[in-house]
Formats: sequence, C-alpha cells, structure tokens
Amino acid sequence: MVANSFRTALAAAWIVVLANGPLIFVTQRLLDRSTAWETVPIRPVIVATALSALVLVSWDHFRSRRVLAPIVAPLPLLAALLLGGWAALSASWSLQPSVSLWRGLVYLALPFVGWGIASIRPNRIIDVLALASGALISTSLILVIWWPRIGLDKNDDWRGIMTGRNSLGPICGIAVLVGVAALVERRRWAIPLTAAGMVGLAGSGSRTAWGATLVALGLASLLVLARRRHLRNQQRPNLWIWIPASGAGLAAIAFATVQFWDESTFVQRRTIWRLLSDTIESAPLRGVGWEAFWYTSELHTDILLQRGSAHGSIPELLLGLGVVGLALWLVVVVAAMIGVTRRAWQQPDTTAWLWLSLTVLLVVENLTESFVLWFSYNWVLLIAAALRFSSRWPAISGPDDEADSA
Repeated sequence: MVANSFRTALAAAWIVVLANGPLIFVTQRLLDRSTAWETVPIRPVIVATALSALVLVSWDHFRSRRVLAPIVAPLPLLAALLLGGWAALSASWSLQPSVSLWRGLVYLALPFVGWGIASIRPNRIIDVLALASGALISTSLILVIWWPRIGLDKNDDWRGIMTGRNSLGPICGIAVLVGVAALVERRRWAIPLTAAGMVGLAGSGSRTAWGATLVALGLASLLVLARRRHLRNQQRPNLWIWIPASGAGLAAIAFATVQFWDESTFVQRRTIWRLLSDTIESAPLRGVGWEAFWYTSELHTDILLQRGSAHGSIPELLLGLGVVGLALWLVVVVAAMIGVTRRAWQQPDTTAWLWLSLTVLLVVENLTESFVLWFSYNWVLLIAAALRFSSRWPAISGPDDEADSA
C-alpha cells in the first residue's frame, strides 16, 4: 500500500513538473532568475524527473523476472526512444547544436516517465491525474483571486500558475475528464474537481482547450455507451442509426471548423504555419535541429515567429526533425489511439472511458499547440497510453500489483 501511494504521488509530481508552469513560476517569481530552459533549477529538475523514472523502471525490472514484451508495447516504445535519439542526433546538423543535444538527450529518457505512469494500477491512474490537475488548478485559482497581477494575463484571461491560458486550459480539461470518471465511481472529491475544471476552462478562455474537452467527452462517451448497449443487448449495431449519426457528427465538426476558421487565434496559427513553410522545405527529411529555429533570431522575419513555437505539433516536428521525426511521433500517437479505442471496445468500463477521452484531448490539443515541445506531460501521457494499451497483453502489472492482489 505504501509503495503504491508513493508511486501515485511520484507520478503526479512528474506531471506537475512537466506542466512547466510551477517550475517557471518558482524560478521567475521566487528566485528572480531567467526562465530559460538552461537556468537553474529548471534544467536540473527536468533532468532529475526523467532520470527518476528511468531508475524506477530499472528497479521494477531488477525485482521482476518478466521480460520486456509483456510489460509494454515494444513498437511505440521503440518509436518514442528513436524520436529522442533523432532529436539528440540532430545536434550534428542543428542551427543550435547545444540546444538540440541536451534537449534531445532528455527526450531520449522521457519514454521512461511514460512507462512509469503506464505501470500504475488501473484504479490508481485516476488518483494520479486528480492529484496533478487538482494541485495545478487549486494553486491557479488562489493566484487568480489573491494575486491577480500574476494570475491574470494582459487580456485578463486566467493563467494561474501556468505560463498562459492555453497551458492552463488543457489541465482544466483533464480535470473535467477525471472528475466525470470519478463521478461514475462515486468518489467524494469528484464534484469539486469537476467544478474547478469547468471554472478554470471558463476563466482561461482557451478556445482550443474547450474544443478538445468537448470532443473528448463526446467521442469517448459515444463509443463506450454504445458498446455497453451493444454488449447488453447482444445484437449487431444498427447501421441505419450509425451512418446518419456519424454523418451528423462529421457535419458538426465541419460546421464548427468553418465558424472558427476566421477567428483571430486560428488566423494567426495559419499565418505562423505559412511563415515556417520555407524553413521546413529547406530540410524536409531531417529538419533544422530540435528546437533550434526558435533560438535563431535572424530567421524570425515576422513578429509572430517570436512567440517561441509553431502552435502545432505537426509543423513543429517537421521544422525541427523533418519527416523522420513526424513519422516516429505518429507511430506513438496512432498506437495510443488504436490501443485505447480497442480497450474501450473490449471492456467499456470507467478506466477505458478515462484513457480514451484523455488520449483524444491530448491529440486534439496537439493540432493547434506544440505540445510535443517543452518536455511536456502531453507527450509523456500519450506515450503512457501507447505503451499500456497497444500491446497484445491486456494490462500491465508490476511487482506492487502482485503484492496487492495476493
């Protein structure tokens, strides 16, 4: 029990650190230092986070006689490791070799953080996500109320302890998903967490987070509830119902896309992608080096290119690591989506709903934000979903699981 509680707290701490906001807040506001990634304590803490996961996974295997394959899915693990290796290797041709090298080495270790999260017992992953999102949101709400000069951005949108509204919004979306799952399981803290998540979403004003949360809730609920009904009635799905329903869903997505296409936030993103196209085309296969573009000021020909990211993981990967990097990232993402969908189809329980909705939210967020950057919890959770559910083995069990089940 103590070991499982420790793992739950440690995994929640990993997510909090890789959310970046608290780490940057402490560095800037309390220590009065630069928020560059190379600053102390930012780099040491991130490196320590990745190394702690590597140590934990190694310790599990030291105590266990299992081989690699039954624990995690080998293909997405290999793809995630290769992406980190490719990022480190990009230092040999990078516009900023030192930047690409140390960050690539950390990305080589991040899959072990995903592995550590994936190895947590299914009924405890909800506690991990609730602890992490609850801590981030509650701290943010305190800052918004008691220290608005820090908790609000220049547009009076909430950012709390996070770096901006579009970093606070997804955390609030995750809290809503976890809260809904907790409501189903009748956890006492479900209603406060769900309410805090919804309040945070409203206060942040993040359109991308709202959209990702609604899509995640809708798709996961539709699949899980429909599958439960099908298993209960033991009959084939009625295509005359599903075909029009699917068409209506696609039409709704298309309508929403058209409505928001000319919103300023999406116009700016499309402009950034267009401005980056020439640099991407200059090195389509291998990119210009992991994160190197954003530290090469002479290439920032437009004020929008001074924002530090491509606002989309796909253009970000093409920019830094080329088609090779994008292909490796897609292996993990596709494995995660297929894995959680298959799990929901085979066993449509609360755990399946949570992982499915969480993965959908993470993937949708990657379309308009560069969540593959910043050593992000987003990338780590996608790796965790892929490692846990894209294997042919139904579940991961570690040494502590056996102790509990004995």
